[in-house]
Amino acid sequence: METYPNIKSAATIDAMIRYAETLLGIRFTSIRKNRYSALCPFHADTKESFMVYVNKDDEVRFHCFGACKGDWDIYDLIMLRKKYPFRKAQQVWAAQLGVENFKFNGGSSPGIPEPDETPEPDEPVGFVEPKKRDEKMVAALEEAATFYNDLLMSNEDRFKPIWEYLARRGVGKETIGKFNIGYAPPYSDEQYSGRALIDCFLPHFEKDADAFSNGGLFRFLNDATVKGYGYYCRKIDFRRKDPVSRNYGDFLAGRMVFPIYDADARAIGLVGRRPGDRGVRWLKHQTREVPLSARSWLYGMDKAQHNIRQYRTIILVEGLFDYFAFTNLLKDQDKQVVVSTLGSYLTSEAAVILKGLDIQHYIVAYDWDELGRNGIERIAAKTGGWVYYLGGLADGQDPYDMLKPVVDTISGFPLKHVL
Repeated sequence: METYPNIKSAATIDAMIRYAETLLGIRFTSIRKNRYSALCPFHADTKESFMVYVNKDDEVRFHCFGACKGDWDIYDLIMLRKKYPFRKAQQVWAAQLGVENFKFNGGSSPGIPEPDETPEPDEPVGFVEPKKRDEKMVAALEEAATFYNDLLMSNEDRFKPIWEYLARRGVGKETIGKFNIGYAPPYSDEQYSGRALIDCFLPHFEKDADAFSNGGLFRFLNDATVKGYGYYCRKIDFRRKDPVSRNYGDFLAGRMVFPIYDADARAIGLVGRRPGDRGVRWLKHQTREVPLSARSWLYGMDKAQHNIRQYRTIILVEGLFDYFAFTNLLKDQDKQVVVSTLGSYLTSEAAVILKGLDIQHYIVAYDWDELGRNGIERIAAKTGGWVYYLGGLADGQDPYDMLKPVVDTISGFPLKHVL
């Protein structure tokens, strides 16, 4: 009786090469006995980095020595290409060899997780400080933000659930246009397949790949080092002939897209939000070789800076939808001084920005611990300012109820008696 290791040994390499060529749509070149090379089907390869060799255990391995660094056996390749579970992949390869008396491995592939074990991941993203602003990357971010906004604005019927979700959270059509809010269709979308931005900017991407790829706008689907590799590698689309659109997806696919602008109204980042409440709902785009810093992001600063300077007052909220709730409340008073810190504390990087605005009144409308409270009080003290603590906005709470005791005072500035 044959076992699954036996039929991926060196004795089957000739049949394996022929099958892999058909399976992956590539052509191998024989280098020497039991060693072949081809362009890697899992990234935009130009140097035949995809190698086939026999290891010390007499097992045929497929390894990319190029960008993706992937390592697979024949079962892994079948699982990736056909979207099959491990047992089915064993059946396919045994049938290809004409093996009938076969003992299956009852476990799972060490290389590729089972499809039903890897739902779409939703993990926070880490950032490092930038050495300098990369203008090409900023331009790419601005183009991406405009593209996603145009896509949402021109497809109101097609993306009706997204429009309805935003409306429930207090974000109407006027706000969507004013803040350049967009939508990146998910991998399950039949038309876009999670590649709306890639398909639109593919010619641009090919000319200047770094600005889009290193800028965190695209996700390399065959990155075995990331959480959710088993999910993303199955989104490789072998129907696509172009190696970029085959192996990359939009980083924020399946999320509403909120551009972040600095005080000069230049795009410095994107934040994506799932329309549902499963998992870690918010995801900040992640840069690579030329990183951007998320620690200094203050949502709404581009629109509030003038009024903050004029009234020496700022309202700090935690989340984006809290931001829109307070902004809607104050929109008729011509005093847009609301800024979201995109988190429940004010970073030292963001504090430096605020200190330069000579703020006297800090109205804080989010929950925080003692450390966060002490931090903002120290910042206020350095500028001779005052801190007015309103507390967090509870689910379903009308922001007007929270601000009702002080809204008239806000209209009259200054706010010395807010407490």
